[in-house]
Amino acid sequence: MAAALAGAVVYGGLRFADSMNQDLMAGPPRQTPTPDRLPAPYGTLEPSQYGYGTPIARAAHGDVIAYAPRHEAQRMLTIPLTLTNHAAEPASYRVIVTVTVTAGDAAGVTDSAVVSSDGPLPPTTTMSAEADFQSLGAVPSRGLDVRITQVEKE
Repeated sequence: MAAALAGAVVYGGLRFADSMNQDLMAGPPRQTPTPDRLPAPYGTLEPSQYGYGTPIARAAHGDVIAYAPRHEAQRMLTIPLTLTNHAAEPASYRVIVTVTVTAGDAAGVTDSAVVSSDGPLPPTTTMSAEADFQSLGAVPSRGLDVRITQVEKE
């Protein structure tokens, strides 16, 4: 019984290793381009090349740029952002984006979202990010005041 169990473990391990080798030989998964997310190596695009449209808010001397809000699936309001490290040293970013509804039945409603760079951003590189607002999913995107209310750079 023990020999059969050991044989099964070894055979299973060999099959797993063979599967991993096949995956590695196939190369990295291919990115499917969409209008919102362009495939490119990390940090190689300029903020204007992300296809987010006209900037509507800037902060931290242009390090953080917010673009026009849009509605995503599941009735979520999303604000695209680009984070660019213009410094000579790597830096981590933590950004607070605040949205205030300016028109309609929800006028005066305010919500905030926190976005971070998830680690240090190398010098002179740009990354995209999104601020998501589940609570504002039913609000028309043109009746909003979008502000970058805080940027922490470490």
